[in-house]
Amino acid sequence: MSFLTDANKLYYKKSNWQECNMSLVQRLKNSWNFLICCIQFLKKNPDLIVLPLLSLVAMLVMIASLAGASFFEIDVLLQYYQTNAAILIIGLLLFYFLLSFVILYFNASLITCVIERMQGNEMTVFHALFSTLKRTGPLLQWTFISATVCILINALERTHDIVSDILSAILGFSWAITTYFVLPIMIVEDIGPITAFKHSIKLIGKGWRKLLSANFILFLLLAVIIGLFYLVAYLFKETNQSLPVNIPIILALLVLGGIISKTFNTIFNCALYLTISGKPLQGFDKTLLSELVIKK
Repeated sequence: MSFLTDANKLYYKKSNWQECNMSLVQRLKNSWNFLICCIQFLKKNPDLIVLPLLSLVAMLVMIASLAGASFFEIDVLLQYYQTNAAILIIGLLLFYFLLSFVILYFNASLITCVIERMQGNEMTVFHALFSTLKRTGPLLQWTFISATVCILINALERTHDIVSDILSAILGFSWAITTYFVLPIMIVEDIGPITAFKHSIKLIGKGWRKLLSANFILFLLLAVIIGLFYLVAYLFKETNQSLPVNIPIILALLVLGGIISKTFNTIFNCALYLTISGKPLQGFDKTLLSELVIKK
């Protein structure tokens, strides 16, 4: 009897392990198919890259304006810094806040456009820009919160202390995870940043397995793409010595790759949010979505 009991325990343990293993494989397979759907959505909506491009242009214009003004008035700024350092630092913080808001505004516009199209509604990228104006107040609040947290994490990193480095790493990772769905929630549910932050934490708790497996597949995909890019760049450098001529081309490809990557990440984020929260999502395989949202 004891032998049979031990054999049964071993059998059940083996069965549970196989079931868990199959569950993991199925989850990764579903996540891969989900990423393919996101790529197909981007192929059907290539005009979405306009918003990240406009965001980049606006950011470069602002930085160039500040750099240009600082260059011509460098002596005045140095003298002013010696006498009124606090005011100058406050001015730089305000500029950082404004820059963060511009980036966040275009991100929110992209999310608005993506979600509307995923739900079967027609919306142009410029209509999305105007629609986001209605949420300027909540976006300003979220900009202040996120910018403040980023400054604090940055300050911890700059202390070059082991404890501070560990704390900044933990805080940075926790902040990135807990705020993953904040902007989509603010857009869809039309609520403030604090409430959206609480809802984001609940969604992460509800669908962390899906989030983890899908992001793991995305990480592997991006790692392969980056590896191939570096391999091609290395081979290109070895076979072509006219590097100064090719630098603009390489920079243009990097910028284009960054813009496409940003657009795809937003599509992925919005699709994952709509799936986990159980909201309607068109253009995606319903069987795949039903398998993806099954709790394992």
